[in-house]
Amino acid sequence: MHKLYKPYLIGTIIFAAFLSILMFVSYRMEIVLLSVFIAVYVAVLELVMLRYSQHSGASLGGAVVIFATFLFNPATCVFIVTLSYIIETAADKLFKNENAFSSVSKALYNWAMHIICMLSVPAAINVLHGQSVVLLIVVGSILYNSINSLMLMLIIFLYTNNKDEARVNSINSLTSCTYINIILNILLYYGYGAYGINAVSVIFLFLLPFQNSIMGKVMGHEIEASVLVDSLTNVYNKASLTKILTEYVQSKIPFTLVFIDFDNFKKINDTYGHDVGDKILKHFAVTLKGKLRKSDKLYRFGGDEFCLVIDKECDVNVVVDKTNSLKGSLVYEENNLKIPYSFSIGRYKYNGEHGVTEDQIISIVSHRMIQNKVYNVYMQP
Repeated sequence: MHKLYKPYLIGTIIFAAFLSILMFVSYRMEIVLLSVFIAVYVAVLELVMLRYSQHSGASLGGAVVIFATFLFNPATCVFIVTLSYIIETAADKLFKNENAFSSVSKALYNWAMHIICMLSVPAAINVLHGQSVVLLIVVGSILYNSINSLMLMLIIFLYTNNKDEARVNSINSLTSCTYINIILNILLYYGYGAYGINAVSVIFLFLLPFQNSIMGKVMGHEIEASVLVDSLTNVYNKASLTKILTEYVQSKIPFTLVFIDFDNFKKINDTYGHDVGDKILKHFAVTLKGKLRKSDKLYRFGGDEFCLVIDKECDVNVVVDKTNSLKGSLVYEENNLKIPYSFSIGRYKYNGEHGVTEDQIISIVSHRMIQNKVYNVYMQP
């Protein structure tokens, strides 16, 4: 956890509370049927996403909140966001969904994040006063989604102190979500202008059953990617390795597999505990990834075993040399604790020959790694 985590968390909540109070002082809140209806609908969208979707954090509630900023003053919008969040949290606790709102601080930060994102939209509308509604919707949607993603990434980074884990959304998914928000807001705005609350109700009723499928299409590739990433080290996992090896062997694509295994890792676990062992695995993954290029893929095969798949012959020696350069220099430090560790590697080049399976490749390369490990131990003075 970063030292700025708590100051940032508390500061954000206080800032959002200050903005909310300022809005209530500056504007007269309008508690009308449509504002309550929007608040309830946003809460329902979030609950449906939390309970029935394969992913989290990608509902269309934000788009509906943006629509509200074109109908009501900021004080009413704060009321809508706050009411929807109260309904959502209360219902979530009632349903005992353990995956959401595990702490008061997290709940308050989520509320503060939505307040800040929402209030950025009327601020942009005031700056661009007199421009076309479509332009205002585009700018408001971009601003809302960008601030939401940045605040989410920042709090995750400060909590985990790991910038890789903070990458919650890619540029492609952010662009897709923003595009959907723009289209939805245009429909809501002009539908409401032509047919009033009846049009809004019809659009809401039509949208609700399809929210998860819509956002699933947008986030689908990231959901698939998350399944192929090791949760501890944030590198690709064994399933991902099996997938790429199967594709290469079936297509007869030449590649080199480098198998990496820690030396005496059991002794480290027995001496310092598995928690420290896990931290060393994460330290190794981050350190090695820092040496490699973005095109080089690192996989965790299991336990203290890692693999590199190199599909260009000219890159093999470069990658292996960078990996070997870490030997003798790896030290995990925590407080006054310094733990040196090392590893052994094996290498296998697949040339597209028939009759060779992925399991045989793994067996051969792991055997070569063991031979090198034994040789290294034998050569030690």
